[in-house]
Amino acid sequence: MTGSEIYQQSIDKQRILVIGGGNDLITSLVTHALNLQHRKFDLVISGKVMSIKPDSPLIIFDNGSQPFDYKHHIIVFGNNASIENLTELEGLADATPKAGTIIYPRSHPDLSKIGSKERPDVQAIAYELYKHQQVEGKTVLISSTQEKVPIELSGDLDLLCVSAAKELLKKIGISSGNFYQAMSTFKAS
Repeated sequence: MTGSEIYQQSIDKQRILVIGGGNDLITSLVTHALNLQHRKFDLVISGKVMSIKPDSPLIIFDNGSQPFDYKHHIIVFGNNASIENLTELEGLADATPKAGTIIYPRSHPDLSKIGSKERPDVQAIAYELYKHQQVEGKTVLISSTQEKVPIELSGDLDLLCVSAAKELLKKIGISSGNFYQAMSTFKAS
């Protein structure tokens, strides 16, 4: 199925594009949280349709091979990009419609520049390394209320993915409590 055909089947859904480094982990974290909350969603991974249901309110595109065809509402940039890819990523960011959202890593100079560029009526949300500590060799997330949540993931890239997932989940209506529940039950593969 082509990107245009997938778009035609998802025209009435909120379309989310996750692209760049860590995209697979970001998508896994988000879908895990949505599944825990029994939220319906569709999923397309690298252009392959994993599920499209008529009653799903949103669809997640993970690193699509024809990303412009999906006409995203929300785009999430993972924490790296090759120089050759920057022009395409800027084009995708510029294609974000009014009332759309760009979620980008503040620590990546090129993606931060692309994500924070002024665009009319587009919300830009920067994410950073998730606040955490190591306790007896385990990674523990620290919430804004100082709650400590142990998780199986570790390392800066994983924690950046956790931050990106949190911002996206907040944007689509998953509460902080449900986010932390999902992170504490996520099994790293």
